[in-house]
Amino acid sequence: MKTVLRLTLFCIMMLTGSCTIYTEKQSEALSKVVYATKDSLDAARIDLADTYSIEATRIIKPPKNRIEIQSMYESSGSLASSTVKSNIKQRVVVIPEKYKHDIVVVVSSIEYQNLLKDKENFELVKKDHELLVKAKQDVDEELTRQAEFHDKMVRDLNTLQKKIAEKNLTILKLNCIIAGLVVALSVGGFLIMKGII
Repeated sequence: MKTVLRLTLFCIMMLTGSCTIYTEKQSEALSKVVYATKDSLDAARIDLADTYSIEATRIIKPPKNRIEIQSMYESSGSLASSTVKSNIKQRVVVIPEKYKHDIVVVVSSIEYQNLLKDKENFELVKKDHELLVKAKQDVDEELTRQAEFHDKMVRDLNTLQKKIAEKNLTILKLNCIIAGLVVALSVGGFLIMKGII
């Protein structure tokens, strides 16, 4: 019984230690993309925030009770220009007030292409792309580590279960031998007391 208890405590300590290391490795890749998302929003770079947030969701599983976010739509034409009248619902991009004095430029638009003609902006986008590629690699490596860790835990658990089963079988055999010896000694003692032996 003490052996089983020691083996169980060993298993718990091993798994606890493994989880600590695993969590630290996971948090680095996740921390990078979460803070890149926040920093992108703070820098009014919604294009990058969108991509970094996608990388974060690759690492984290969805919650059981996900917060529901719905798009806003403009259908009355009140936001449309006077030259464009339409009853078609169109999704509205809603941005925080801190962006109210900024110019909004859509990626791949003519205005965006004009921004990239500026050498400084072009270098900035090039650097952003390199950082994003690196972040994607970090997330890929993290997902690979998670899969390897899961496989290792399953293998370790199976090995430990086999060892525990072997220990339990050994204990059962020893208990049977002890029970047999007790019965034999009891019968022998009874026979000696009766004078048969």
